[in-house]
Amino acid sequence: MEPIFVLSGLTYILASATLLVIFLLLAENKHSSRSAGKSVMREAPGPKSWPIIGSLHLLGGYKVPYQAFSDLGRRYGEVVKLDLGSVSCMVVNGLENIREVLMTKGAHFDGRPNFRRYHQLFCGDKENSLAFCDWSEVQKVRREMLSAHTFPRAFSSRFHQLDAFVTTEMDTLISELNQASKQPMAIKPLLSHAMGNVFTSYFCSRRFEKDNVGFSKMVHNFDQIFYEVNQGYAADFMPWLLPLHGRHMAKIEEWGHEIREFMMKEIISTRFDNWTPELEEDDYVDALVDHVQREKQPAMTWDTAMFALEDIVGGHSAISNLLTKVLAYVATRPEVQRNVQAEVDSATACARPVTLPDRTAMPYTEAVILEAVRLIASPIVPHVANQDSSIAGFRVEKDTLIFLNNYELNMSPKLWNEPEAFKPERFLVNGRIVKPEHFLPFGGGRRSCMGYKMVQLLSFVTLASLLQNYHILPVEGHSYQVPIGNLALPNDTFQFYFIRR
Repeated sequence: MEPIFVLSGLTYILASATLLVIFLLLAENKHSSRSAGKSVMREAPGPKSWPIIGSLHLLGGYKVPYQAFSDLGRRYGEVVKLDLGSVSCMVVNGLENIREVLMTKGAHFDGRPNFRRYHQLFCGDKENSLAFCDWSEVQKVRREMLSAHTFPRAFSSRFHQLDAFVTTEMDTLISELNQASKQPMAIKPLLSHAMGNVFTSYFCSRRFEKDNVGFSKMVHNFDQIFYEVNQGYAADFMPWLLPLHGRHMAKIEEWGHEIREFMMKEIISTRFDNWTPELEEDDYVDALVDHVQREKQPAMTWDTAMFALEDIVGGHSAISNLLTKVLAYVATRPEVQRNVQAEVDSATACARPVTLPDRTAMPYTEAVILEAVRLIASPIVPHVANQDSSIAGFRVEKDTLIFLNNYELNMSPKLWNEPEAFKPERFLVNGRIVKPEHFLPFGGGRRSCMGYKMVQLLSFVTLASLLQNYHILPVEGHSYQVPIGNLALPNDTFQFYFIRR
């Protein structure tokens, strides 16, 4: 009996050992499965982070910081993790990855940077801004209310209103240029005034003459603020540097205060107090007043509504700056001018001014603007993760700032033939405008630019009107190198001769 007992005990031990091994293997397998799950959410590679500055030093030495992002992408991969000062960031290269941020997971990445400078730019709270606020119900209401005005349907009443307003301003602009007597002209101030009037006429039902000092000052203040928001500062990532910008920030606050005073006095005036429920909506001001007055619990307070109005009216600065750069490209390329002039002459039969409906018959002119937009490579406003998420399988923690490398999409030789060359025809296929899927100058998803249709429409009419009436020539000895990676220009940039055709 004893041998059997011994054998049974050994069998028990062996069986127990076998079960233990199986258990350990299962546990290891389970652990491996978890590890595999974690590997899907792996950490993105990136450069070493130095104390205080993080990796800010890697952005120096480039015309545009986004060129540094392209180099980082080639070194570490399309998704790169880096610290800029005290801010955790990720650089996203590649169309599919950028589309994941903008569209596929747009709801995960619809926040905006919490830079103190943004707060100061908008009276202490960046949520007052259309472009720099986080996503919220207020922002949703603002966008829905605004879209009816910034995206007028073709041949609708608003479309015809906009057409009439821009035609009026083109008449005035051409009259002013005719008085120049073949002297070189700094065109940007004239374009800013014209676009400012189109915006106040369309959104606010108010137009101002050239000698209106308050309006001219408002336009100038908007342009200075536009220049400011298009600049990057080390202080955005190292807030302890902000006191060094104290005097400059005080000026910005003063510009904003002067804009608000003018808007209240000259545009809003008594429209809020004179509102009645029977009032029919005519413009964007009416829509805002109606929302605040009619709703028992409005999504927007009157103060928020005023910021929304100022923000969209200030959008005229983007168009005047863009057009100035477009003209710098055109002035140095006579063949491009001739092509646009032939197209506008054919569309208008050389007998009438250019109108918005002519855009469908003038694809080359539109292609000129698109090519300028591509080469300028103005960056997409950074996004911020509002929750833990992932990009291309890489872990992204909540509050991480996301840079989308639009520069690479616009300038990669893998995506464009001769990307450094100005070639409007690259957007034409069989005489029609075709935009590649990797051309995303206005972003995408629910944080896409609210004013891009206005940019397209007004830029088209202005460029076509100028070339219908003039040969635009450079001034000898002046540089016409167009800055890239930033839409804003100083006020006195570029002079041109406007020679009557």
